[in-house]
Amino acid sequence: MLKLYYEFNSELDYSRDKLRWNGWGSYQEDFYASHLMPEIIHFLREEMDVGKDVYTPSVPLPAISLPKSKLSPREISTLESILDEDLLQTSDRQRILHSAGRSYYDTIRLNFNLLKSFVDAVAYPVSEKQITKVLEYCNKNNIVVIPFGGGSSVVGGLEVTKAAGQSKVLSLDLTRYSKLIDLNTNNRTATFQAGIYGPHLEKILNKEGYTLGHFPQSFVYSTLGGWIAARSAGQQSNRYGKIEDLLVSAKLITPSGIIQTGNYPSSSSGPDWNRIISGSEGLLGIISEVTIRIHEIPEKRYYTGFLFPNFHAGKECIREIKQSGISTSMLRLSDEEEARLFGTLGTLGSKGILSRIKHSIQDFVLNVYGLRDKKAVLILGLEGEQSDLEHRLIKLRGIISNHKGFHAGTSIGKNWIKNRFNMPFLRNHIMEYGFGVDTMETSAPYDKLEQIRDEFHTKVRSQFKKAKSLCHISHSYENGASLYFTVIFALDAKKPIEQWFRLKKLASDIFFKHGAAASHHHGIGTDHKEWYAKEFGKLSITALQAMKSIVDKKSIMNPKKVFHG
Repeated sequence: MLKLYYEFNSELDYSRDKLRWNGWGSYQEDFYASHLMPEIIHFLREEMDVGKDVYTPSVPLPAISLPKSKLSPREISTLESILDEDLLQTSDRQRILHSAGRSYYDTIRLNFNLLKSFVDAVAYPVSEKQITKVLEYCNKNNIVVIPFGGGSSVVGGLEVTKAAGQSKVLSLDLTRYSKLIDLNTNNRTATFQAGIYGPHLEKILNKEGYTLGHFPQSFVYSTLGGWIAARSAGQQSNRYGKIEDLLVSAKLITPSGIIQTGNYPSSSSGPDWNRIISGSEGLLGIISEVTIRIHEIPEKRYYTGFLFPNFHAGKECIREIKQSGISTSMLRLSDEEEARLFGTLGTLGSKGILSRIKHSIQDFVLNVYGLRDKKAVLILGLEGEQSDLEHRLIKLRGIISNHKGFHAGTSIGKNWIKNRFNMPFLRNHIMEYGFGVDTMETSAPYDKLEQIRDEFHTKVRSQFKKAKSLCHISHSYENGASLYFTVIFALDAKKPIEQWFRLKKLASDIFFKHGAAASHHHGIGTDHKEWYAKEFGKLSITALQAMKSIVDKKSIMNPKKVFHG
């Protein structure tokens, strides 16, 4: 039996009727500790002083206010003739599923029946010819095309938006365009059709002894083309880089023709179209085929945990490690509040005598080192040959010790790896009981990280009275790092949209104030569009719009996103 390099379910059925229409993931999976939800909800209610009678279940799918498709019978017939009849879907479920991503803003609108705009049909092309023909027809008839992969966007990348004079919208779902085209072990590259899901891609590579090494939290429910479109980052980016670093070449099918980048190890041939395509979020065309760098599966994978007296000490430790040049695959630092909250959640359900003894011993040891009440937690990941890994670990322990880090054992790392891709399912449950959960991320130089974190926590906790504000460093570089915030708050069931807009504006204004990026790895979509424009200025946005007007003259490709409109 094939042993997968990473722990995930590679046998999931991605049929659209198997995916949750109003929440994260498939009905085949659930939160690993769903049996403990009564305890988790009780804990959160006590933490946040939320009333015990709060219950906010989702409306059923048939209750969604779905307007009739605006595509005429003739247009539907023509699209069916291009695709084959079964490859064009117009059912309510298909249209609803393809009309939103999986952000908090998306799911709260679905659960409360507040989503206003929907695609008119869903196309499932299975060949480049079909993709090209669909774009040609939609361009001729001014039909908006929104590219769709796993549907995991959390920034409004799938929002149903239209340019002036447009009224009809087609979702172009690439997940049936998902085959391996070529595996070149000599060059260590692989070429795939862009609609392939992460687990399927890794299974194919693992079978031959290789990995892409790209594992974003959305990995199980996202696709190769989507990673590139949003310029995503995987948890092991310290070793492998972000997705744009793994991209060798790409084919982009635009309404004006095909753009194909070269299969080079490197090039100085003017502006890099790979870098334009990565992060383009569907505004320029359909990413159809992708060649990526692959790596041999490492001999050893080692993840372990260290405790620090505070976030500052942990951040300075990460900075020194990155600037020392010692290779790591991951450095993930939870601040004191995130470590406390998730640490407490991790102990729920542990009522046995052995478990109580274990936690008593842990508390005693932490008390000796002054880390019982407050601590920041670093998960360190290393990959490579056993001998080299041991050599690096010796050096790393010296740096960690200089910053008062205390080794907490490998169970922290192992548990995190085990539950990494499962955690988003928790939001599906707690939203039913009066809690909102959203995440915001950015990147900034090391000397600004604590200012951003402190101001974020202070303002969120003061302006959202019943809220928990958590933070961790998710990705790190020589000159700075990515801050990833999680906010858990008491849901305003009467005005959930207004509440979310206040939170998003507060966070984005803080990032912009300190010169931090509008997004490090989630993309821009519609949610960050205002701050992206501020970040780069009018001339930059005008130039990008001019480029779009050449490859997409009628603005049918995912309009009103990122820099358009």
